[in-house]
Amino acid sequence: MNGKIVGISLLIFFACIIPLSYVHELGHSYICMMEGYTFDIQLGLDGGRMVCHGEIENQILFRGAGGVLAGIAALIPLSFFRTDRRYPIIVIGLLPLALGHFLNAGIETIFYETYMQDSVIWGMIMGLFAFVIFIGLATKFGKKEVNLL
Repeated sequence: MNGKIVGISLLIFFACIIPLSYVHELGHSYICMMEGYTFDIQLGLDGGRMVCHGEIENQILFRGAGGVLAGIAALIPLSFFRTDRRYPIIVIGLLPLALGHFLNAGIETIFYETYMQDSVIWGMIMGLFAFVIFIGLATKFGKKEVNLL
C-alpha cells in the first residue's frame, strides 16, 4: 500500500467524523422542525445527541433521517472528483463513513430500543464496520497514484 494515499485518506476520514455527526443530527432535527418542534443538538467525541422538544409522529422517518442525510453528505464529494486513479483518497476516506451512516440509519430505525440502551455496543459495531470497509478500500485503491489537486 502507498503510505501517502492511506495517510491522507485517514486524515480525511478523521476530519469528517465530527462534521458528519453534526449533519446526522441535523437530519433528525429537520424532521423535528417539520413537525413544528424545537430541538437541541449536542456533539462530543463520543458522538452526537439530538433532543426534540415534542412528540414526533413519524418515528420511522425521524429515526432514519439522520443516517441517510449524513450518508448522502459523505457521498457528495465523490461526485466532484474522479475516483478511479487520480483521487482514490476520496473513496478510501469517505465511502466507509457514508456506508457507516447508511448502516446506522437502518440500525437506528429497526433496532431503536436496543440502539438507545446499548449505544456503546452499537457504536463499536458500526466503528468496526467502517474500519473493515476502510481497510478493504485502502487495500484495493491504496496502490494507485495519488493526485492532490
